[in-house]
Amino acid sequence: MAIANFQEAQDYLKFLPVLQGLPKRPFLLLYDSEADVLYIDFYSPPKSASDSELTDSDIVIRYDDDDEIVGLTILNASKR
Repeated sequence: MAIANFQEAQDYLKFLPVLQGLPKRPFLLLYDSEADVLYIDFYSPPKSASDSELTDSDIVIRYDDDDEIVGLTILNASKR
């Protein structure tokens, strides 16, 4: 997917402060514009989640068998 214009590029750059705080290893970031959901997997390839919780701010935190966070699913991502 190509970035269409400068303003669209600026929108993506807003994620940089968030990305700086993520684990320093390869991870996957996928945005589904139709569903307006941002998926962040902290492992590449993604680890399976065995449990999850939905926060009050519409973020699904996914955990593995050892209760380690393996990913986030951010609902209504474009409204943040």
